[in-house]
Amino acid sequence: MDQIKIGIGTSSIGRFLPLIGHAAGLFEKAHIAVEIVNQQDEEKVVEDIVAQATPIGTPNAPSLIFSLVNGNDLVIVGGILNRPAFYLAANRTIAGISDIKGKRIGINQPRRMAGMVMLALLRRWGVDTERDLMLVDFGLNDRSFEALRTGEIDAALLPPEKAFLVETEGLHVVADSLELDCHWVPLATTRRFLAANRDLVKKIVAVYVDSIQLFKSQPAQTLQEIGRWLPALANKPQVLEKCYKLFAERFEPTLTPSLASISSVLNEVALQDPRANGIEASSIVERLL
Repeated sequence: MDQIKIGIGTSSIGRFLPLIGHAAGLFEKAHIAVEIVNQQDEEKVVEDIVAQATPIGTPNAPSLIFSLVNGNDLVIVGGILNRPAFYLAANRTIAGISDIKGKRIGINQPRRMAGMVMLALLRRWGVDTERDLMLVDFGLNDRSFEALRTGEIDAALLPPEKAFLVETEGLHVVADSLELDCHWVPLATTRRFLAANRDLVKKIVAVYVDSIQLFKSQPAQTLQEIGRWLPALANKPQVLEKCYKLFAERFEPTLTPSLASISSVLNEVALQDPRANGIEASSIVERLL
């Protein structure tokens, strides 16, 4: 039986497919003994893939690309979420995008996915980050989440689990990133690991595909498993159900990475590191199924 550690970078439903597959016995059926490691940090999961501590996993796309431009040999073997699903949650002083001017907006670090998406959305909305509002960088989304709850800021871009949760607490969602064509969650490894373990990686990709099918077709079992890992949502069944429906719709059933969405995130990274301009989307993708 093959043995593997799979890394996930944060406690998000978008990273839970190996947990769903493991609970259903899909890895065992594929003769894989798996350990799923949650590093709680999207950049740490990239570092551990490169170091082969967890040789395959699901970073956020920007973290992967920043590592690539620094010379690491990462490769995308599956596209789990080809578009980002973040929500601008706000207090009642903000009814729409026009109301965010002059307000305090929490932002994740610009190198991280939510921060990069926030900057892309502000450009799309024609909002000048220097003149029109105050961006408050809390470093991690968790801090923005708490700051929004306590009133330190007026709005923040949050993942669906947190955005839908604060809706139940009197805050509301005024915008989202659902139409932004920017790759979010790839399944990735290194080219050297892939070269030495191609059959194993191919089996893992197949398990992810089967896990997506399971996620979509067995909502009751899936909701129960998600609730085990996200107890705050388990206590809010309406939030859990809303999150489930969102991800069931947005998981790519064939795990086919969108080259257009990868090109878009490369362009976003290039605004911070011009070396990304020299990378073609097709050069960092390898299809195994």
